[in-house]
Amino acid sequence: MNRKCPQTLDKPILLFGLEMEDIGVLSLVGGVGSIILGPAVPGILSIVGWFVLIEFKKDKPSGYMVHWLYHQGIDFPGLIHPIKKVGKYSVYAKSDFIKKFSLS
Repeated sequence: MNRKCPQTLDKPILLFGLEMEDIGVLSLVGGVGSIILGPAVPGILSIVGWFVLIEFKKDKPSGYMVHWLYHQGIDFPGLIHPIKKVGKYSVYAKSDFIKKFSLS
């Protein structure tokens, strides 16, 4: 009598098979590309990107793309800076450490 336990308690909101963060990334890429290149090329790239994202996210948990982008070094507001940007995490920032423990 084994039952499969779901990874999340509620289903994420999906639009054409993608989460809202994914739609935002595709819209950003398509919008900036439309300003630079015109509407045809970014439209085609957005449609291709949609299929690529669906394949990329297959069998991954919800919110995977945000975690993957964070791991790649992209900074999000409200989160600590990615390890690729800071090198190592510490309790004190460098300036706080120097002010509190300086000998002069």
